[in-house]
Amino acid sequence: MSCKRHGVRVARLRPMPGLPARVVACVMVSLLATLCMSMNNPDQALYAFLGGDLLVPSQYGGRPSIVALLAWFSPLAAFCFLFSDLVPSGLERDASAVIPRVASRTAWMLGRLAQLALYSASFALLGRLASAFGLLALGCGVDPSELFGVALGDAVLGFALALLLVLATNCLALRVDAVVAFSVVFAVHVATLVGVRYMPYGVSRAVAPWLPSTQGILAWHDCSGWTTGLANGVPGFSIAVSLAYLLVGAVIVAWLAIRLVRSCDVL
Repeated sequence: MSCKRHGVRVARLRPMPGLPARVVACVMVSLLATLCMSMNNPDQALYAFLGGDLLVPSQYGGRPSIVALLAWFSPLAAFCFLFSDLVPSGLERDASAVIPRVASRTAWMLGRLAQLALYSASFALLGRLASAFGLLALGCGVDPSELFGVALGDAVLGFALALLLVLATNCLALRVDAVVAFSVVFAVHVATLVGVRYMPYGVSRAVAPWLPSTQGILAWHDCSGWTTGLANGVPGFSIAVSLAYLLVGAVIVAWLAIRLVRSCDVL
């Protein structure tokens, strides 16, 4: 299969397990990463790892280890990689049935977008809940209401961020190989978060509310009304605003993906 516009070909990844199995695999990566980072101090891991505080600079200094950063990024990286070929491989599989008519292409793409939204939500929610229960099993002493509050707050933002990234990856995969598309999109995401993390304290707080990647990190937000464990966020940085920001971005990328699919020549 090829999807051509201006002579560019889209390649397909090797066949992979069914979509629910991919979600389960990503949830297991989330759980294992959280458990590995919380062996010594599950209370600290709740905020630093599950809440994402290791990506937010403190005015008192201190930097996360490379191992902690790799562990934190690994669940989302697994999700974006495993779902990076959903649209390109689907075009190849369904080309003869749904692609000949433009109306069919739009309906087909809307179905794929619904799938990506469903699996993004499943990954975000189940991954955070599994991690929260894992912290409880390791003896986390934080009040359960606050523990699950952090997990659910991070899941809401994590869903929107995962959806935006996986949509961007699939959109780019309509022009280049899916592995390349994943590498480009996720490299930009990692570079943004790590770059902001290592900026001077004041500068990082000035730019964080404007960048897509930081919108998906709970610890960057103002959580003073319901937890004292995430105290390094930007005052007034609202979770609701970030959620709207990410969802609008996802809608824009989805619109672009529909246009690309409608313009494809499938061979």
